[in-house]
Amino acid sequence: MKKIIYLISLLLSLSLVSCEEFFDIKPHDSTPTSDILNNVQDAQTMLNGVYARFMSGSSYGKNLTVLTDIMTDASLAASGFTNQMGYMYAWNIQPGVSEVGGLWSNHYGGIYNCNFLINNIDNLDGDMEEINRIKGEAFIGRALLHYNMVRHFGKSYNASTASQDLGIPYMTVNEIGAPGRNTVEDVYQNIIRDLEQALSLLTATPSADNVTFTSHFANGVLARVYLDMRDYVNAVNYATEVINNSGCALASGEAFQNMWLRDFSEEIVWKVGYTETDLGSAPGYNFANRNNTSTLPQPDYIPANWLLNLYDVNNDIRFSTYFSYGQTGHGWPSYMVNKYPTNPTFPFTQGMNMPKPMRLAEMYLIKAEAHAMLDQDQEARLALDELLVTRVANFNGVGAAGDQLKQLIFEERIRELIFEGFYYHDLKRFGLGFERIPQENTSAANDLKIAGDDYRWQWPIPTSEINGNPTIKEEQNPGY
Repeated sequence: MKKIIYLISLLLSLSLVSCEEFFDIKPHDSTPTSDILNNVQDAQTMLNGVYARFMSGSSYGKNLTVLTDIMTDASLAASGFTNQMGYMYAWNIQPGVSEVGGLWSNHYGGIYNCNFLINNIDNLDGDMEEINRIKGEAFIGRALLHYNMVRHFGKSYNASTASQDLGIPYMTVNEIGAPGRNTVEDVYQNIIRDLEQALSLLTATPSADNVTFTSHFANGVLARVYLDMRDYVNAVNYATEVINNSGCALASGEAFQNMWLRDFSEEIVWKVGYTETDLGSAPGYNFANRNNTSTLPQPDYIPANWLLNLYDVNNDIRFSTYFSYGQTGHGWPSYMVNKYPTNPTFPFTQGMNMPKPMRLAEMYLIKAEAHAMLDQDQEARLALDELLVTRVANFNGVGAAGDQLKQLIFEERIRELIFEGFYYHDLKRFGLGFERIPQENTSAANDLKIAGDDYRWQWPIPTSEINGNPTIKEEQNPGY
């Protein structure tokens, strides 16, 4: 009972601590390892705490899934919106904004648990395959948590400057101290090492329900990382590995629609596994936002007209799946985002669907982009063809080449992945800005133009960390 109390106390406290409290935590004199991690079951419980981090609104529950794309020109604040996420939407990004501090503390709390497992699990007696599995999943968790962080708080990877650009502290041990920021280059190399360690520990077995990390997910993250680094050969290799060997398959027709409604599909490489009793955040809430006085949706954010016009309305199943048209509680009809239509399993929370941070479709898009960047147009077209034949009725194949093909792939990533947290980062890695164009039934707050080199693409180190860590206080991102 004593060890259970210690473990629960640790997990709960990590969900509440501010960042400086995390870095100053003193586990060794208050919670001895032997009282926390005594057997494989304890290790699995701690690993479950890592997965729980991803359910939070500060993670894939909202911020990593819809917030960043809402920050772009893909959506507009509806007239009468509640101003939820309003500071970030207006790019009034400050160190004290809750979304900034929430992402930082949520992720470093998860990193703490990963480190505890990685550095202590080898001392346990038990089935070695289970121990290696848990340790491998912890390595993936640590890599993913740091990857999410560096993409928000650091600059995009640029081979000529990555060894000088500041990223985030890459934590591999839990110790008292005031760590400084590793460079973007250091962070990416550590991510790669952690994922390679995971691959050495995990068997190539698909997850039965796609809610746990696997070697296939690790390969998919490596494909993302190498695409960021413009190492297109490795991006192709790792994306191809997932396509060929993960056991996943692209969905089409009703199966594609059910992937979004019921959160089940062979296309999903990894999803955040909400259950009926979980208190995870609802990614689609602000696209519906029904209240007690109206059965009609009162969306805070609606899709921009240019986004809707990007689709072949009559033939692309993504258009009819991702968007709906109807009367709103605001008193006017509108197109609305319907990518999170509320899983019938979670009927009491509007917009409650399981986030799907990795789908097989992304791997085809990575493969296509990497081939195109290597001037291998035929291979790029083949990858796109395999994806689009499942999405577009009467599809006749891609005919573009050169720069037109690269632009088509960029647009295809928007059509496929919008409101999953990719578009914002695609703009950032290509150094592109955007301009919101106000349209009918939208707020005046939509009049915004952000340049590709705006300092706010790098989020500020949060106030809690600046106040508690004298080293990082001197390393705040410029402009804040």
